[in-house]
Amino acid sequence: MAATQWFPVFGWQEAMTMQRDARSRRYRPLVAAALLGGLALTVGCGPTAGSSAGGAAKSARPGGAAGAQELMLGQPSQEEQEITRWDTTGKFLITPQRVVEGKPEDLQGLGEDGKFAGQKVAWVYVEARHVGGQPVKGPMVMSNVGAETASGSKATRLLLFGGMGSRPKDCTGEDLESVFKEGESRTMCVPYLIPAGTKVEKVTYFQGFHNEPLVWRVP
Repeated sequence: MAATQWFPVFGWQEAMTMQRDARSRRYRPLVAAALLGGLALTVGCGPTAGSSAGGAAKSARPGGAAGAQELMLGQPSQEEQEITRWDTTGKFLITPQRVVEGKPEDLQGLGEDGKFAGQKVAWVYVEARHVGGQPVKGPMVMSNVGAETASGSKATRLLLFGGMGSRPKDCTGEDLESVFKEGESRTMCVPYLIPAGTKVEKVTYFQGFHNEPLVWRVP
């Protein structure tokens, strides 16, 4: 099997162009890395979480959080987060649960190994609980989740199109086809790239451009 390919996602139009180019290379599964800064970009998944038109998630309480709320892993968000997709809006409690860090050799076999030199994967697990509002199909909760290293730099979201041998067995991605109903709780897991010599210190959740992100500290 040919080596897995990857590319950085800079914007929607650029991503779609590169995706079409990549699809022209037969038998090559895709890997994409999207730098998180505000909303994470997801190729080929329709509108992003927070708005059927591609807007951001927002606090479900009037006034929202004016400043960052720093919690610890395992603690739910102090406010419900509204997420809209396909013209339906649900309210969710967000709870980052844990971070599992891999080794630099885990990235071998993805193709162009030099691109990943000095890096490793960190798998971030987040639970979302639907606590009100309408059922939402594929709310794309993880598009608002980010991570920061001990040095303060943002981790790079690694979008995998296909499998990865080092992926933890209990690491399940978000199901974009199922309907998330009130009372349901699901745990999702996504990978990030970080420098091999550091660790994830914070997990964040983007609340829109008018509120500071929620912050959870990793022990």
